Amino acid sequence: PVPIDYTLVPRVTYTSPEVASVGLSEPQARERGHAVTATQYSFRGNAKGIIHDSDGFVKVIAETGGEVLGVHVIGPHATDLIAEAQLITAWGALPSEVAQLVHPHPTLAEAMGEAHLAAAGTPFHAH
Repeated sequence: PVPIDYTLVPRVTYTSPEVASVGLSEPQARERGHAVTATQYSFRGNAKGIIHDSDGFVKVIAETGGEVLGVHVIGPHATDLIAEAQLITAWGALPSEVAQLVHPHPTLAEAMGEAHLAAAGTPFHAH
């Protein structure tokens, strides 16, 4: 049997606001010897977030110039948004690869795309 990498199991907390994460945190990544870049995208720069006056963010932890090591979401529907992040992290995707995906507009899911666009150095919206 293949051993389970428990860092790739999404962690969700049903509070207000919701909290969700998958992969490594910044400190965990550094402890494992990774040179990391952390990029945070606020729901305040997201059309759906603005419509619903939502606070929150998506934070991407990536190896500098490399793959996504972890994603953290705080805010409305964080527990739903983390599913895409689990695939991104488990597949070792680069932020630039995720940045090419199209997310429907207006949705909070766009925040996941925007965070990866920013992590790739090509932010579409900045907030």
